[in-house]
Amino acid sequence: MRLNSRSIARDVTTTAACLTAVLAGTALPATATAAAPSEPAAYALASTRGFTPLAAGDCTADAACVLAPAPRGGVLDDHAALTQAITTAAGRTVPAVVAADGTTVITPATTATVLLTGGTYRVTRGLKLPPNVNLRGAGIGATTILMDPTLNWRNFAYSYLILPNGVTEAGSTNLVSDLTVNGNCRTGAGAFDDAVLPGRPGQPCDFRETVGAHANTGGGISAGDRWTVRQVRFTNFEYFKLWVNGTTGVQVVDNRFDNRGGAESDGEDNIGGGGRNTGTLIEDNRYDATINGNAFDFTNAKDTTIRGNVVVTSPAVAAARGVPEYGNMYLEAVYGGTVTGNHLQGAHIVLKSNSDYSHTGPNRDVTQPRGILVAGNTVRDSYTVGIAVAYDDYLDADGTAGTPGGWDDSSTSTTDHLVRPGGANVIRDNVIERPRQSGILVYGSTAAKTSADTITGNLVVNAGAGGSASYNTGAGYFDTSGIGLSVGSNDVIAGNTVVDDQAEPTTWYGVQIGARKATSRPVYLSLSGNTATGVIAGPVRTVTLAPEAPTGLVASGSTLTWQESYATGNPIAGYRVYRNGLPVANLPVGSAAIPDNLLGADAAGLENATAGTAGWTVSGSSSKVTRSTAGGANGSASLQLTALRDGQISTSSSPVAATAGTTYTSVASFQALGAGRQVRAGLAFTDAAGKVSRLGSANVATVDSTTGWMTSSYSAVAPAGTVSVQTFLMVERAVIGESHLIDRIGLVTGASTEQWTASAALSGTYQVVAYRTGDGELSAVTEIRIP
Repeated sequence: MRLNSRSIARDVTTTAACLTAVLAGTALPATATAAAPSEPAAYALASTRGFTPLAAGDCTADAACVLAPAPRGGVLDDHAALTQAITTAAGRTVPAVVAADGTTVITPATTATVLLTGGTYRVTRGLKLPPNVNLRGAGIGATTILMDPTLNWRNFAYSYLILPNGVTEAGSTNLVSDLTVNGNCRTGAGAFDDAVLPGRPGQPCDFRETVGAHANTGGGISAGDRWTVRQVRFTNFEYFKLWVNGTTGVQVVDNRFDNRGGAESDGEDNIGGGGRNTGTLIEDNRYDATINGNAFDFTNAKDTTIRGNVVVTSPAVAAARGVPEYGNMYLEAVYGGTVTGNHLQGAHIVLKSNSDYSHTGPNRDVTQPRGILVAGNTVRDSYTVGIAVAYDDYLDADGTAGTPGGWDDSSTSTTDHLVRPGGANVIRDNVIERPRQSGILVYGSTAAKTSADTITGNLVVNAGAGGSASYNTGAGYFDTSGIGLSVGSNDVIAGNTVVDDQAEPTTWYGVQIGARKATSRPVYLSLSGNTATGVIAGPVRTVTLAPEAPTGLVASGSTLTWQESYATGNPIAGYRVYRNGLPVANLPVGSAAIPDNLLGADAAGLENATAGTAGWTVSGSSSKVTRSTAGGANGSASLQLTALRDGQISTSSSPVAATAGTTYTSVASFQALGAGRQVRAGLAFTDAAGKVSRLGSANVATVDSTTGWMTSSYSAVAPAGTVSVQTFLMVERAVIGESHLIDRIGLVTGASTEQWTASAALSGTYQVVAYRTGDGELSAVTEIRIP
C-alpha cells in the first residue's frame, strides 16, 4: 500500500470531420454532460443510511446474543472478559450448509452476537472473531475499544484490534458495527469533537517512543471473508485503519475516519489491502479532513465497488504534516469494478498497475487496470490530476516486458513475469473542478493496454488552477488540459465539456492527444462532440511534432528575454506571450529587435550601410550578397543571397572581438524567393593566427519557405585562442540562380535572442510559447512569476 500519494508508430487517426471541425474552432453539438454536484453534508458520526444499534433489551431476549460485561473504567485490561464473551457466542452458532461446489449456500449459517455496553474497553491484544460471531457496540459514539500497547506492543505488531481467528468456514458471515476503535497513537486522545487539526500533526505515535514499537504496530480492523464493517469510527492509529486482504465478499458501509479530539495517525491507508480480494464493497463512508494517508488503496483485487463515499481534505492539515496531499483513492492492479458517486475534496482517483512495487510474491506478475467504470464522481481541488489512468510494466533481466496473460494465470518462469493487459475502462459523467494539473489523463505503455478506453460526458472546470502549465507523467509530458490521452487504439473521447471561466485562465487546451517526449501515441482515436470554452490556446492539441519550449526566460524591468525554440518538425513561425493566461503579444517572426545585438540595433545591420551590404562577405564564388528592395521581416530591407552554382551558399558578417570560453549565439530569419531549402545559422571563430573555425546548427527542421520567415539559431563556446567571431549563415542544396532573403540577423553574447517589452513594469505570471508553421502547433509553456 502507498503512504499518502506519490507525485505508437502511426499518426493519430480520428473521425475526420469532427477533428477538422474542432481544430478549426467550430462548435460541435455536445452530448449530455455531468450535472453540477450537490454539496455533501458536514462530517458527523450519525448514520447516513438509517442504521441503528442493537438495544440491550433485544440482546437479552435473544438466545443467540451475549451481553458482554461492562468495561472496567477504561483503565484495566478487558481482553479476557471480551474473549470469554466471544467464545460463549461462538458456541451458539451453526455453520452454513454449503453445496459440493464449496460456495453455493443451501442453508445460511446461524450467527451469534456479542453486544458491548457503553464506555471504553481497554485491550492489550487483538480480539479474534470466529466465523459467524458478530461484535456490536451500543453506538458509534457510545462504545470504544481502545488499544493498549504498553504491556506488550508486539501483540499488535503487524496486527489489529479486531481480526479473524484464522478459521475459515464456507458461507460464514460476521458483522462489526456501532462502535469506535481507537489505536492510542496520541495517548488518551480521540474523543469526538470539532477539531480541525490532528494532535501534533505528522509526528510519530507516542507509544513508539515510550515502548520502542516499530511503525507497523496497531491497526484497526482486519476483515475476513464476508465480513460487514458498519457504523464504526476509526481514529488514532499507527497502522492500517481497515485491512481487506485476500478476502471475498467484504462490505464496508457507513463508517467514519478521522483524527479528532487531539488524535493523529500515521500515513498508512485508511482502507487498504488487496491480496486478490474479490467482490469488496466500499460504500457511504465519510472521511474527515483530519485523516492521514490515502482514503482507499487496493493492490491486486477484482470486482471492487466504491460508491457514495465522501473524502474531505484540508490544505492546512497537509501543510501541518509537510505533505502535498492525502486522502486519494488508488486502484492498483484492480480487475473489474466501479467507482461511482464519490465526492473528493482535495484528493483524486488513480487507476494503475502494481509495477511500482518490489517485483516479488504477488507483485512479480503485473496487473493493469481493466474493466473499471469511473462515473458520477465529483473531484475538487486535487493537488495533481483529477482522474488518472496509468498503464505501466517493468522489464525483466533480459530487457523484455512481461508475457500477456489473464487474471487466473500466473508466471511459472524464473526469468519472465506475466502481465495482465489493461483497458476497457470507462470514465464518464464526472465533475472535476480546479485540479492543479489536467482533469483526466490516460497514459503509459502501449504494450500494457490492449482494449480501448472511453471518456465521455465529463465536465472539467478550471484545470491547472494554482498549478503549473505542464508536467511529466513519467511516460511523457502533458500541458494543462481538460483531458489528455497518450496511449491506446480506438479510444473514444466524446461529449465532454471543458470550461475555464477564471479572469486569469489556466487551462491551455480542451483535449491533448499524445504526450511530448513519449515513445507512443494513440491511434484510430474517435474524437467528437467535445466543447472547450475559455481555454488559453485551443480546443485540441496534438503533439506529434510540437516544437521545444523556449528556454532561459528572464525578466528585467519591463522586458522579457528568452532563447530560440528548437523546431522538431515544421520550422518555428513565431512566439506568443501571455500574462496570467491572457495574450499580450504575438511575434510572427520573433522580436522586432534582438537583445544586445553585437551587429547593431537594426534588424539586419543594413540600414546604416552605405552600399546596403557593407560588412557582409560570401564564401568562395558560390554566391553573391545584395540588398533586397523588398520589405524584410521587420519592415526593412533584407540581405539577398543568390546562388552562383549548385550547393551550399553562405554569408558572414563583419568580425566582432570575442573572448575565448564565452558563449556566443547567432540567429537569422530566412525566406525563399523560389524553392525552400534547409537553412542554418552558425558561427565562425578566428584565432590570432587567422585560423577560422566554422560551426553550424544541424537542425534539419529549419527550412525557409516562400510565404513566411523561418528562424535558425546556433550557440557555441568560443574555443581557446579566439580573437573574433562572425555570424555564419548557410542555405543548403541551393540551385544556381535562386535567391533567399535573410533578415533579423543577430550575434549576441550568451543565448537569448528574443525579447518583448511591456508598456509598464512587469508583474504577474508571464507565459511564452513558440508556434510552428502549418498547423500552428504550440510548444510547451515556459513561464516566469514576477511579484
